[in-house]
Amino acid sequence: MSQRDKLSKKNKSVSGRKSSAGRKAPQEIRQKADRIQNESGPKRRRPNAGQTGERSSAGQKDRYVKKVKSFSSESGLSASDWNMPVSVSVETEDQLRTVLGEKSVSRIYIDEACFGIPGVDAGGNAGKGKAGEQEAEALAKIINEIHEAGKEAGLRLRRIERDTDPGPGSLSLLRGLIKLGSAPDMLLIRTFDEAMMVSDLETSETGNKGLNHIRKIFDYTCYGYNTEAVSMLRELGAEELTYPIELNYKECLNLRRAVKTLPDRELSEMPYEMLVYGHLPMMVTANCIRKTSAGCDHKNRFMVLRDRMQKDMPVRCYCKYCYNQIFNAEPLVLYDLPEDVRSLEPECLRYDFSVETGAEVRKILAGAIPKDITRGHFRHGVE
Repeated sequence: MSQRDKLSKKNKSVSGRKSSAGRKAPQEIRQKADRIQNESGPKRRRPNAGQTGERSSAGQKDRYVKKVKSFSSESGLSASDWNMPVSVSVETEDQLRTVLGEKSVSRIYIDEACFGIPGVDAGGNAGKGKAGEQEAEALAKIINEIHEAGKEAGLRLRRIERDTDPGPGSLSLLRGLIKLGSAPDMLLIRTFDEAMMVSDLETSETGNKGLNHIRKIFDYTCYGYNTEAVSMLRELGAEELTYPIELNYKECLNLRRAVKTLPDRELSEMPYEMLVYGHLPMMVTANCIRKTSAGCDHKNRFMVLRDRMQKDMPVRCYCKYCYNQIFNAEPLVLYDLPEDVRSLEPECLRYDFSVETGAEVRKILAGAIPKDITRGHFRHGVE
């Protein structure tokens, strides 16, 4: 009989036992059942609410605290050791300030949902009117700052867009940046809707002059598993692709070789960017996790969800446009596999930063490896 069955049998015998004065009081039964639980099974250690994201008694604002990374004694290649272009994506001001000073970083992607004018203030007022008009100016200032640091500036558009979003839509934002003369050097396209939207902007009279020199890089979420898919992505406007994270090393190698043999020169010479670090997104949800758990205060923040394996999954709340993204608990790390990475011949390597502090960003770019990591599908593939 299993431990769980024994415990169930004991609990039933306790709850069904009667004293001479009648059935025992519920409180006494619960106390005895708890005593049997402690004697029968291993004691469970109560997790630290402040570190794991569990609810604490410190108040609503302190219920969810971002977990700090710890690093192992091992190290991989630093960003400067690769001797090839290195790009980073950032989601916080702290991360942006850190990578602006990193000489090894040649390209910085900023996220539309994380920078610019806040979409909603603490009082729940939407950032329309004057705040909405200043959105392009706020992002233009950051793009100019990246250019002044001698780096390329890339833009990631919001993952979910609604007609009710505060401020201008992504299409209007791009038009505003072009008008200000501060268009990004490239767009990181993450959905086919974005690709079609950019295509519409290219053919418009107002956008054609500015968008024809904005490079369109398709992210790993635009699946290019084979030569047919790569050809289709090229027709949608892709000028650079990202290696799919669902393919393992051998599959990526075969894909690269197959693309090189294509008769179309533009396809055969298609450049690839490769992700070597980042917490991979597991789910994007339009439901507000913060609102249903602790009450939304309309501030972009991080939360933590604990899964059935007792792993803490970071959650990014993009309150500006009211959607959440759940990340894998462990970051993908490939920068300690230099031979495999170089054999895939990427034109650029990318580090995706999401929940990291500025100090952690600096360590990772220097080659430090977090203690808890994953290889994703790089070794074993989807199956």
